[in-house]
Amino acid sequence: MQAMPFVATRIDAIVFDVIGTLVDEDETWATVSAQLAKEAGISEPARLNARWVELLDERMNAVISGDARWQPHGRLVSDSAAEAIARLGGRTSAATSTLVEFVDREYPAWPDVARATAALRQNRLVAGVSNGDLDSLARLANTNSISWDIALSTSAVQTFKPAPAAYRFTIEQLGIDPQRTLFVAAHPWDLRAAALHGFRTAYIARPGAERPSSEDRFDLEAEDLAALTRLLD
Repeated sequence: MQAMPFVATRIDAIVFDVIGTLVDEDETWATVSAQLAKEAGISEPARLNARWVELLDERMNAVISGDARWQPHGRLVSDSAAEAIARLGGRTSAATSTLVEFVDREYPAWPDVARATAALRQNRLVAGVSNGDLDSLARLANTNSISWDIALSTSAVQTFKPAPAAYRFTIEQLGIDPQRTLFVAAHPWDLRAAALHGFRTAYIARPGAERPSSEDRFDLEAEDLAALTRLLD
């Protein structure tokens, strides 16, 4: 349970999850999977996409659990794609490697992101914290006009959310009081972990994303960032 009732005026900082919350990775992965399938000789792009996502999750979870050594997120994305192709009987090549090399830099922002992050930054600290690599976050912000004061990558602590170290790192690096900080994500699992570290939480509904369970209790829920901005006025 939260220590105090939620009061919008007590929020000094906003921390955004990035991939899925500010940018749409699903569209990019579907497009790249179709190109990969064609290059690799695989007849079912959707099946390749699903296996690719599954293998990436497995690799990241192995790092979180300590069963595998940390590697940059971009490397895990590339390795997972190559393994997915191999498991489906496809052929890897220089062309397939090139297609996935910079996937994490190519996600388009959701339409509400540029305006909302700029508005929220007028009177609060705004940060992004992501499992993505720092170079990818810089390019995503530049391409999509994302307004934040700083972006943090969990690569700095060589793990991935929802490992506890990722949230401790965010608190320490920003010098924030989590009870006065709103953690915003489209992933209930991310918000649950953030709440355990004292953050106030806001769920943003994004197309195709996991929905909260009946047991989830977040401070705010909004259909998009424009609605969230109004709730914080």
